[in-house]
Amino acid sequence: MSVINTMLKDLDKRQQPHGLDELPVPPLQYRQAPQSRLPWLLLGLLSLLLLAMGYLAWERYAVLERTNLALQQDNQILVQEIASGELKQPVVSEEPTTKNEPELAAGKAPAEKPRAEVSQAADTQTIAKTESDAESSVELMATPKTDPVAESKVERKPAAESKPVVMPQRVRVEQASDGKIAKTTGTMAVTEVKLSPEALAEKRFSQGKSAQEGGQLSQAVKDFSEAISLNPALHGARQHLAALYYGQGQLGEANKVLEQGLALYPGEFDYALMLAKVLEAQGDRQGALAALGNIPDDHLLAKQKWVMQSHLAQQASAFTLAEESYRRLARVEPNQAKWWMGLAYALDSQQKFTGAKQAYGQALGLPGLSQQASDFIQQRLAQLGDIE
Repeated sequence: MSVINTMLKDLDKRQQPHGLDELPVPPLQYRQAPQSRLPWLLLGLLSLLLLAMGYLAWERYAVLERTNLALQQDNQILVQEIASGELKQPVVSEEPTTKNEPELAAGKAPAEKPRAEVSQAADTQTIAKTESDAESSVELMATPKTDPVAESKVERKPAAESKPVVMPQRVRVEQASDGKIAKTTGTMAVTEVKLSPEALAEKRFSQGKSAQEGGQLSQAVKDFSEAISLNPALHGARQHLAALYYGQGQLGEANKVLEQGLALYPGEFDYALMLAKVLEAQGDRQGALAALGNIPDDHLLAKQKWVMQSHLAQQASAFTLAEESYRRLARVEPNQAKWWMGLAYALDSQQKFTGAKQAYGQALGLPGLSQQASDFIQQRLAQLGDIE
């Protein structure tokens, strides 16, 4: 214990501040640094510079706005003069020829006249040539197929020794505008756009569908017939026409349209399925079965083929074909009780009693049968109970 106490005492002595707290501390004196005015001067100069630049930019923007406004007004005046027909093409003056000959002989370029003098001369010549311009406009109206710009250039071509007067930019623009207007008027024509037979057939097909929806069946028949006459490959129009005949009870016309389509396009099996329905409505079961035979078993219409084929074969007592169709349907939709019952009946009709009992039992165990069908199956199973 004495050793521990001694260590604690030594530790307390080491942690003492060694009398530093008792030393006198002189008071601190703070002196404020003199404030500099340089930042404020720089800020003021920068503000003046920004204001001057903003003023100059605003002045430049105002000048541009005034210039654009003046150009727009000039363009509007120019368009109005062109539209009213008051603007005339200036005539090239031959007077500067003799005056500029000495300068040309000395190898100097002729000096251009001031803009105001040239403009005044152009206006004077425009007034003087009003009648000649009127005559030229009459000639343009009389012969619209000729190029008025070319004729204007030929008529107003100066002599070989004369030099053209420099015209103001506005006068040259007006002259070009007049020439463009005259050329556009002279070449204007109405052309008839002819549709191809395929496009015209599509148009008739669309008109026929609209007429059918509106109850105008005679017009629809006419449009569909015209469509397939223009384009026999338009299968939609042929199918609509056959369906329209079928709905109106005109089975012969429907049969004719579908047989024609199947003969032209044997790969269009929709025609075969529709033809089978028409032949069934006519009472021709064998013909309907023959039409269904054109549809392959791996086609998208195969299921519809088997449904119709099984029904027709059962009615025609072709139980072998009915058995085959019902077996295919049972493989595709094994949870449909009606396919198993149809298969059982086809097997029962062929005296294949063992397979019939199995098919009857399969149908009885599935939902979807009517009470009458269930009673028939139970009665038939009871009758076939002792038969192996």
